[in-house]
Amino acid sequence: MSGLDYLIAALIMGAVTFGLRAFPFVARGVIAHHKRIQILGRRLPVAMMVLLTLYAMNVHNWNQPSDGYAQLLAVAVVAVLQMWRRQALLSILSGTLVYMTLVNGWLS
Repeated sequence: MSGLDYLIAALIMGAVTFGLRAFPFVARGVIAHHKRIQILGRRLPVAMMVLLTLYAMNVHNWNQPSDGYAQLLAVAVVAVLQMWRRQALLSILSGTLVYMTLVNGWLS
């Protein structure tokens, strides 16, 4: 491919990405009233967080039961804080802090 071909490909990919990102804002009035879109808006963020958590837990090498204690404790902290306070940023930052503290041994 020539330099021009790479440029055209990059511009097309950029236009498609921009269009996909802009579509919900442009079509907000049209799609906001559909029942399925409202259900997705409520359930998709939680589903994505569960999938990311399961993926992150699966990536770890679990040779012994004690290998994942930091991950399990961090997930428990996030779950408890989210049910109690309902603030995602607080829950995620607290879970990350607990995990990094345990993994790096800052408490010992």
